Amino acid sequence: MRTMKPLKSIFIALLFLQLSSGDRVCEIWSSAGEKVHRTSKFRVYCTFNFECSFAMYSGHPPSAQHPQKLNATTIYLEVANLTELDTFSCDCKETIVNKPDSCGLDIEAGYPPDVPTNVSCIFKVADQLPKGVCSWNSGRNTYLKNNSTLCLRTFTHNASEGTQHCIVSAKGSASFPVGSSVQLISVWIHVSNPLGSAVSPVINYTLSDILTPDPPVLDIVNSSSRNCSIKVTQRLPTLHLDVYYKENNKEEWTLCSDLVESNGSVLVRSLLPFRLYHFRARSRFGTGLWSDWSRSVSSWTQEEAPARALNVWYATDHNEKSMRVYWKALDSSSAQGKILEYIITVHGQSSTQTLIARSNKQSLSVPCTKCNVTVSARNSGGRSPPANIAIRTTTAEPPLEPVIKHNNVTICWRKFRTAPLPLEYVVEWLARGDRLEKLRWVRLGRNSSHVVITDMREKMCYEGAVYVFYSNNSVGRHMFTGVDLNVSIPTEGPPVEERTEGNRVNVTVFELPFDKRMGCITNYTIYLENNAGRVTAYNISASQRFWVSSDLPPAAYSIWMTASTAKGESKPGPKKKFFISPPSQMPLILTCGTLLIFGVLLLSCACQSSAVKERVWVYFQYCRPDDIPDPANSKWAKECLQEKGKVSLQLQLSTSTVSEEEDLVLVDVLERPRPLLCPQTSLNSDSEPSTPLYPHTAYIKSLSHDSYSSGDTQTSSLDINETIEYISSHGAAVFSEEEGDNMEDVPCFFPSHSFSMEPMDFGPKLTLDAVRIDGTDFFLQCDT
Repeated sequence: MRTMKPLKSIFIALLFLQLSSGDRVCEIWSSAGEKVHRTSKFRVYCTFNFECSFAMYSGHPPSAQHPQKLNATTIYLEVANLTELDTFSCDCKETIVNKPDSCGLDIEAGYPPDVPTNVSCIFKVADQLPKGVCSWNSGRNTYLKNNSTLCLRTFTHNASEGTQHCIVSAKGSASFPVGSSVQLISVWIHVSNPLGSAVSPVINYTLSDILTPDPPVLDIVNSSSRNCSIKVTQRLPTLHLDVYYKENNKEEWTLCSDLVESNGSVLVRSLLPFRLYHFRARSRFGTGLWSDWSRSVSSWTQEEAPARALNVWYATDHNEKSMRVYWKALDSSSAQGKILEYIITVHGQSSTQTLIARSNKQSLSVPCTKCNVTVSARNSGGRSPPANIAIRTTTAEPPLEPVIKHNNVTICWRKFRTAPLPLEYVVEWLARGDRLEKLRWVRLGRNSSHVVITDMREKMCYEGAVYVFYSNNSVGRHMFTGVDLNVSIPTEGPPVEERTEGNRVNVTVFELPFDKRMGCITNYTIYLENNAGRVTAYNISASQRFWVSSDLPPAAYSIWMTASTAKGESKPGPKKKFFISPPSQMPLILTCGTLLIFGVLLLSCACQSSAVKERVWVYFQYCRPDDIPDPANSKWAKECLQEKGKVSLQLQLSTSTVSEEEDLVLVDVLERPRPLLCPQTSLNSDSEPSTPLYPHTAYIKSLSHDSYSSGDTQTSSLDINETIEYISSHGAAVFSEEEGDNMEDVPCFFPSHSFSMEPMDFGPKLTLDAVRIDGTDFFLQCDT
């Protein structure tokens, strides 16, 4: 057993040596320690206990550094301007089995503490044991943990050496008990950290000079429109009490100078109606310091009737049957309460009408333009003085040219030397397209010469006026138009509507929506394109709503429009197509038809007389067209169709005789009942007859196969003894079949002129063209 004890001791010693030297792969340290100054330079060393390739890392997460080699086992890294906690470590680069752990070091950077300043102490007396409280300023942030200690020495009235004790604190303040016999105290502050320490100077206090009461406690009792009663509670009676108040949303507190105290309460006066006030107070003994501020309390004062009349204006509606009355809301100092409603009283010639507007309204339409109007505001405390609106006739004065800047518009005017003394100015403005209730306006004093308008919306077109109220009760008006901010090109072209009338087109111009105009429209452009592709542009003003193009030739057309602002022209609007038709004959037809109807009516009226009727009938016979017969329906034509023969017409050169072998054909010719004048013209085949005095109206009336003889003329009879019916011609005298024998007495005879006696072949069909004969030379002038 004795031999086992030395062996055990040797084993424990070897294990200790192994743990002390082989549990880490290296040893790491800093030349400046673990706490360094933020602006210092230092080195971090690593000494390795293991054979491997050395490596050093820093940061979170670790990043490889580039250390320098000091000797065979040690490396180091230069570090400068470290500003925060950083971790450095060393290890082997290789992955080795059963390798010991790496070594690491955390280094903090900071500053040594500053000398404490602003050391102050107070002595509080309360129901419990009196105590002293001291506070100080530790200076800048050291980024390290500081240890602060308050040290004090107390002295009684007869003691020359006091008792010293220290109180550790990390808050920058500390409190300590004070005995009843203590008269004086001396205090100082000691602050330290790993980089150094500092001590403040010693400060001596007399307790009576730093005696401080506790802050008072405030409670609201009641409030009126001008006063507020506050209850003040204190643990110990004090000689001095200060009460401060301020309106809500204001920074400065006001001392209540006319404070009235009564039965533990104070009355704060000189307040304004309908205000939210905040109150606080502090107190002080006969000697010593003021207490801390009490907790603030708040209260509303009650309402009173509005203090002044409303600021009013008016504008006449476009239909001039009503006008809109405007008013500006009173500020809180003038309203003196919550406005419940507005009362508008209309004084007409024979009656008075009262209108009520809600509190959120600032305008109202009044159904008259020649009346007096008063406007009042009402709250729970009463009504404001009435504001009168007097309708006056305005006189137009020269227009104004506004000065437009990036985000505002300046309207300037000048005073005329010959004009009466101005009393005030009113400037109004309204965006085009807005309703009248959105009109904005401002009232200015008599010495004003310009106004800067900052609430105009961008890319909107405004117009307005400056009204000058003169001392002689007259009103002048300066207009201004075309005011826009940050104008740009319209986003689209306007639509167009066309209507054609004959050779012209009527165009109706529609305005763009106001959100598409992007400013004031300067002009519109109408484009007209014909079917040949020729485009013609016409510029019209922005206020023009109708346009007419006349004398357009018949063709197909396309029409579209664009809108322009000061920045440029919009893209084309929707295209419309239309067609110009050729002139119609319908008016001429209607005119002729009208005249014809009128003539027929006139003739029918005239025909009521028998004499006129007979005369008209005679003239009508002349105008009546001939009935053209159809020879194909005659008996003779039908027989010819049956015989399919030939008919020959022969005429001797002399009137003496005709041979028996010849077939005589009698042709009776019927003419119109006009004087016969038979010109002696030749019928040679190579010459054309001259123009006759009358039209050729003679037609073949009949062809007879009966024997006929007159004088020395003989006609041989044909085998067919049949008389053919004849169709009457258009003559004044109509001859029947029975009248054929009476033709012997007609003192006219065939002329002796010869014509071809060749046989005429009619074929199987006989037509009017085949049998028609020019009978002009058949007749001679008849001698009676």
